[in-house]
Amino acid sequence: MLPKEMVAIAMATGAPTLRAIETAPKFKPGDDIRTTNDNVSTHTRLPGYARDKRGTVVGYEGAHVFPDAHSAGRGECPDHLYRVRFDSETLWGKGSDGPGAVYLSLWESYLLAGKVS
Repeated sequence: MLPKEMVAIAMATGAPTLRAIETAPKFKPGDDIRTTNDNVSTHTRLPGYARDKRGTVVGYEGAHVFPDAHSAGRGECPDHLYRVRFDSETLWGKGSDGPGAVYLSLWESYLLAGKVS
């Protein structure tokens, strides 16, 4: 529990979300992934436009508090967090805005392994 005098500071600056967990990350930079297509009615950090899309892991950001669980009162449930690159055409379709990419930080529970076509 935070001391009373630290609450205002934590509210203004946030608190660290990095956590140590027992499980090893499933993905590494260069891995091809596909995102899940879960249509949830509760909080999620997986944008609708990025559901069921192909991407490539470009970085690992450590294990962090999983906001989907935390916001629902299920505790911190730390999960591995990755930076994932999506080609613009993959997200927006052919003729979207030309060559480009979108980078999202996504939790491991949003990602499916394997070579994608």
